[in-house]
Amino acid sequence: MQARLGFAGAIVLGVALVVSSGPAGAHSVFSIGGLGEPQNPEPARLRALGGAGVAEQGPRDFSLVNPATLAGVERLVFEGSILPQWRRIDSATRPHETAEETMFPSIRAVIALPGRIVLGGAYVAGTSAEFRVDRDDTAGAISHLRVEGTGGLNFVRLSLARRISPSLALGLDYDVVLGSYREEWARTFDDSTLSASRDTLELSYKKRGRVRLGVLASRGGVSLGAAFETEKGLPLTQTQRTAGASVTESKGTLTLPAGFIVGASAPLGERYRAVVQYSRAAWSRSSLESDLVDFRAQQRVSLGFERKPSLERNVGTLDRLPLRVGVYSLVWPDLLPRAGAVDISGGTAGVHEWGFALGSGLRGRDREGAIDVALEGGWRGDRETLGAREYFVRFGISLLVSDDTWKGSFH
Repeated sequence: MQARLGFAGAIVLGVALVVSSGPAGAHSVFSIGGLGEPQNPEPARLRALGGAGVAEQGPRDFSLVNPATLAGVERLVFEGSILPQWRRIDSATRPHETAEETMFPSIRAVIALPGRIVLGGAYVAGTSAEFRVDRDDTAGAISHLRVEGTGGLNFVRLSLARRISPSLALGLDYDVVLGSYREEWARTFDDSTLSASRDTLELSYKKRGRVRLGVLASRGGVSLGAAFETEKGLPLTQTQRTAGASVTESKGTLTLPAGFIVGASAPLGERYRAVVQYSRAAWSRSSLESDLVDFRAQQRVSLGFERKPSLERNVGTLDRLPLRVGVYSLVWPDLLPRAGAVDISGGTAGVHEWGFALGSGLRGRDREGAIDVALEGGWRGDRETLGAREYFVRFGISLLVSDDTWKGSFH
């Protein structure tokens, strides 16, 4: 974004910095210059299904993308996830590099209230703009440049859901948009007589809310789910700090676009089911005017299959465990300068991500708790158009705890 990289444009732009530099750390190398890496907030149970959760139904089977899925909750439930990740970056100009990090995609609390009303609260990660780039500069006095980016879009969410009839549920999310973007440019010199320099650029936006509406229809084990997100404009403020100086100015508006999610879940026999989901957020050139990044619609297609655990006593250990597999395709909204270009006038290239997943889980004997795991792998980017390709492996772990005594209070 121009607001993020405005004072650095003369040095390097977009992914061109990454592929011509030394080791890169933090999250995706493609986080530089745009909105950051899109995050999947779903727990490990749904990550193992490719992220397809919009049509989930059940007292513990709910999703973070469709508030109507909460309508089946019958008690007090807590759920949180942790996601270690390992990455390998292959660039067109340097040997491969590796990096690792850990993040928390979401944490949620849900409670069933009288009148078939379900209330929930959650923290959800939207995008991650964390990156680190190191570069040795031999032009003039020999120096070392480190660029570090932090921040992204995050949400604090209040949810409300109610089952209207046995086959129909409605839900409402109110998301308060939090977070900011920060870049720090630090240069040190081999010559001890030269002073190190440090510049920072911070981009913040007003904390405003937007609404998501959800619906879930089900019959005979088949469920259809959909959610719609409203558009919201966030006024931007940029603060640039250098030695002895600080300048703050308005930088226009970042428009979070409207979007929708649709999907289905259907049984494939007694113990098997298939899930599918499609989501689209209408990012475009008008979302944020910039010479350094353009935007297109963000799209995700997910497909998953689940084998439910057997309820019979005389079966093997594997038959007592659920088995989940999934695949997905994700089109990032950022259109970055092509490899070798200094801005989008030299052409743009998008980031397309492909992933697959495998997972399972354990339920407590009293069914009041569960631990789910998901192993994901995939790749994103293109060496020819963006100068780099990134491979990743994630291991998601989610813990769900519920209080069965709460059910007797209201149901």
